[in-house]
Amino acid sequence: MEIYNTEEQQVEAIKRFWKENGLAIAAGVVLGLGGLYGWRYYQSSQLEKTMAQSQSYSELLEKAQGEDNAELAQQFQSFVEANADSSYAMLAAFVAAKEAVEKKDYAAAAKSLTFVIGSAKQAEMKALAQLRLARVQLEQKDHAAALNTLTAAMPEAFKAQQEELKGDALLVAGDAAKAKTAYLAAQSAAKEGQSPILKVKLDELAHVTAA
Repeated sequence: MEIYNTEEQQVEAIKRFWKENGLAIAAGVVLGLGGLYGWRYYQSSQLEKTMAQSQSYSELLEKAQGEDNAELAQQFQSFVEANADSSYAMLAAFVAAKEAVEKKDYAAAAKSLTFVIGSAKQAEMKALAQLRLARVQLEQKDHAAALNTLTAAMPEAFKAQQEELKGDALLVAGDAAKAKTAYLAAQSAAKEGQSPILKVKLDELAHVTAA
């Protein structure tokens, strides 16, 4: 490193350094600040977007809890399509499915639940949608589709419900032996004791040998 003996030499050295390197340094500073403020702008815009989604979702929930609205299901569906990349879209899809089931519009309910299954990142949310879709498919008298939906892996906490629904689908399909096996698996997986409904189902199949 050079050692300068006078102030004049130091000043000249600084001028020379900036002449040779100033443009590169300035460009780096501009790019650095641009990245910083660009990131902050991105964060701010994302926050505003999330807040707007939250507000819209809250307004839809208020409508859902109020008087019956014939257009409510479509409003939820529109919200889902407009905010498909957000967690609010998943929640709205669940509500849309519930509204559709109450109106016996099982095709619409299946569409909303299929969206959640294909989009949800949380295994628990996906499993909940799969269970509800299987119930919808049973309402549609499509036991084969329900069984297919229920073959997917689910977290252990959903095992009892999954097996019980399998039993329902198998029973509708006419396979009482396999249905009983599924019900017994549901009974074993239950963490909080056997449900009264499951007990009734097993009692009705008491004469059947499990497959």
